[in-house]
Amino acid sequence: MRKFFYARLALTNLKKNSKTYLPFLLTCIGTVIMFYNICALTFHGSIQVSTAAMMEMGMDIIAVFAVIFLFYTNSFLIKRRKKEFGLFNILGMEKKHIGRIMAWETFYAALISLFGGLLLGILFSKLITLFLYKLINFDPNIGFAVSGKGVLYTLVLFGGIFFLLLLNNLRHVHTANPIELLQGGNVGEKEPKTKWLIAVIGLIALGIGYYLALSTETPLQQSRFFTAVIAVIVGTYFLFTAGSIALLKLLKKNKAYYYQTKHFTTVSGMIYRMKQNAAGLASICVMSTMVVVMISTTVSMFIGVEDLLTNRFPKDFALTAQYTPEDHFEADAFSGQIKNVLADYPGKTDDYNAYTYLSFNTKRSNNHFSAGDNAYIKAADADDLAILVITTAADYQKETGKSLDLTDNQVAVYAESLSSVTDTIQVFDERFQIKKRLSQPITMGNPVAWQIDIVHLIVADENMLNRLYQAQSEVYGDHASSISYEVSFDLSLPESEKAAFSQSILVNKMYQTYFSEGKTSYETEYASKQLSRSSFYELYGGLFFLGIFLGALFLMATVLIIYYKQIVEGFDDKERYHIMQKVGMSKEEIKKSVHSQVLTIFALPLIVAAIHVTVAFPLFTKLLALLSLTNVPLFLKCTVFTILVFAVAYSLVYGLTARTYYKIINGESN
Repeated sequence: MRKFFYARLALTNLKKNSKTYLPFLLTCIGTVIMFYNICALTFHGSIQVSTAAMMEMGMDIIAVFAVIFLFYTNSFLIKRRKKEFGLFNILGMEKKHIGRIMAWETFYAALISLFGGLLLGILFSKLITLFLYKLINFDPNIGFAVSGKGVLYTLVLFGGIFFLLLLNNLRHVHTANPIELLQGGNVGEKEPKTKWLIAVIGLIALGIGYYLALSTETPLQQSRFFTAVIAVIVGTYFLFTAGSIALLKLLKKNKAYYYQTKHFTTVSGMIYRMKQNAAGLASICVMSTMVVVMISTTVSMFIGVEDLLTNRFPKDFALTAQYTPEDHFEADAFSGQIKNVLADYPGKTDDYNAYTYLSFNTKRSNNHFSAGDNAYIKAADADDLAILVITTAADYQKETGKSLDLTDNQVAVYAESLSSVTDTIQVFDERFQIKKRLSQPITMGNPVAWQIDIVHLIVADENMLNRLYQAQSEVYGDHASSISYEVSFDLSLPESEKAAFSQSILVNKMYQTYFSEGKTSYETEYASKQLSRSSFYELYGGLFFLGIFLGALFLMATVLIIYYKQIVEGFDDKERYHIMQKVGMSKEEIKKSVHSQVLTIFALPLIVAAIHVTVAFPLFTKLLALLSLTNVPLFLKCTVFTILVFAVAYSLVYGLTARTYYKIINGESN
């Protein structure tokens, strides 16, 4: 009978505390819906491997986020309930009995969250799957199905989280005496000291993060990129923790500002709880930044997918042979085979290009290009990475119609990074005189998209090209680059026919007839904008879907943190404002003070997040350029639009929170 008593009491407690528990349960249900569906997509047999890999990454992110976030929000709940549990203890209820109540409450919360989340997740799973397929241009015939693995993974993850939450709550109750429980809601009321050292460290960390973000030349400098991110996060938390206290105390010393009704209660109230406010405000700021960056970048890539394709594939079609001098490759024969195939097809060939080039990574020191200290220079390993792209004067003349009279020790150069005063260049042991500087490279593509130091060299002839191949081959060994002969062209055909031509004519006929395995001594590669379009939409559509999914999750978390912060502080401030009313403060003055305090708390994280995004914009512009999206105006529009939409949602939450806070301090809710 006693067991049913505790079960009924726990249910009554949940109903009585619905104002604090309902948002928590709704968030749990929303997180369960998202996790189940991301699991269902990960284990869905019909999607491509790359999309499944992205969904699996999203599944891991949501799982980690769920653990951290639910523990974080649970701290608000346990703080609100400590006084209640302390009262139970004083009235004679033992801690083991309180533990039983908490166990039942946790059971009810887990049951509601898992049942509601899985039910809604299953109901909406087909709609979410169809939305993903629409984004990635995938059109399979799918029916309604329940993912067994998705259900199992969800039950295990959230069942484990609720069990750990129960253990953590029991720890709080069993390690505290009744007096501490009764005063648990007032922890943090002691006025904090101004920690100037932490404030200065935070300011320095933020400055370092901003400097690295603005000075990073390419996102391939991974150490600088991640150091900048960590420094900004650390600086944000430190400045909110110590800098906000210092600012409030400076405002308090400003008598003209402080001794106004709406400012007096706001500043004094915020000072006393700023230590606990700071972590929440910093978390809101960091998550707001993540939401804006994640959504703006993924939206830009999805909307700009055609720009991505154009930058990655300047021509509709490209065939490349990779060979070594020992292969005795005949460029004219290779090109002739392609022309023979095109001659049998009624489409008109436009802008036909063919040239030989050699490309390999080097370590650059001024005008000297070497292998450096490693056997092979990788993009992630060297800040001074430079890529050499070498072709011959004959190919340059064939492509541009301009002749270059070069000797063996002379080169023509295209390199924006090469100093104009430099008149020589050294590649390994070969030293060349720069005879001419070119205004554009021979290779196709958008130079903005490279985001790497690329130096184009035009050498005298094929013999010199082979000498440089041998030089890099001796240094790099198995990592050495082959010589490439690329043929690229456009066809005057509708887009739908170009895709058919790519598959049926070029791929099937060329590869089966001329370049099939074992018939040549060299490797061949084929690239087509039309055949690559589906994989691009799959990749960037999947990223867009993941960005929306995770952005919605982080936004939901931001809203809940703000809501709980104001609910907890509303109950903390209730008695304080009652005292202010007794000494003559009117309800209108209280309302103005409430709006001043809540607006300050809301505006600060949003303003700082907007500053973070503004500073990071050039860096993310370079990151998108590395992914072949060079449409900066598009990214700017998406970023501004995302910030505005987020600000509107943020303002709606502000309005709801201010109203709830005002009702609490006026005794309209309990």
